[in-house]
Amino acid sequence: MTDDMPEGVIQTEVKAELFKSMGHPARILILEMLVDGPVAVSRLRDGTGLEASNLSQHLGILRRQRLIVPSRKDGRLFYELSCSDVSEVLDAARGLLGSVLQPSSFPQASGIQAGSVPSVAGLVAAGARSRHTAAL
Repeated sequence: MTDDMPEGVIQTEVKAELFKSMGHPARILILEMLVDGPVAVSRLRDGTGLEASNLSQHLGILRRQRLIVPSRKDGRLFYELSCSDVSEVLDAARGLLGSVLQPSSFPQASGIQAGSVPSVAGLVAAGARSRHTAAL
């Protein structure tokens, strides 16, 4: 980002980077798991079904965007949302999905039917299964 770029363009680019950092089912699942408070890395690994190294990569992306913060307690590593705004973005996305997936008189742009969108946990689990199958 340079000084000769208009502020609106810079803000747009920063927003795009923020949304990119949240643009993976595993990262959304991690953020959703943190909505109620700090969660140990071992529980995040169990809840997402991700290998430790893959989970670490996703946590790193979320940390670099300052969406989550680490802490230690009794020698265990925990993560939590950096602020309540992250939870509000997740709530807004849930509300938006509810609105755009409502049956209406408008044709579905991509053929997605209400109720046919897989859950994030299902997507992550399917990805973990396919990685496991590929490793066999």
